[in-house]
Amino acid sequence: MISIYEGIILLGALIGVYVKMTSEIGKLKSRAYALEQSKDEVKDLLTQLGKDIADIKLLLARKQIDS
Repeated sequence: MISIYEGIILLGALIGVYVKMTSEIGKLKSRAYALEQSKDEVKDLLTQLGKDIADIKLLLARKQIDS
């Protein structure tokens, strides 16, 4: 059998592990949320970049026709 002292130490260690794991899970959730938000921003930027490149191509084609 384990003594009361060992039981208290074991209980304290289990509580410490639980608190640490809960904290780590919270950090991971916030990082995942931030990554999802930045993914949407990057997608919007790439869409706008594609539109701008198409406009540049049109302008270059018009300039070539005029020349």
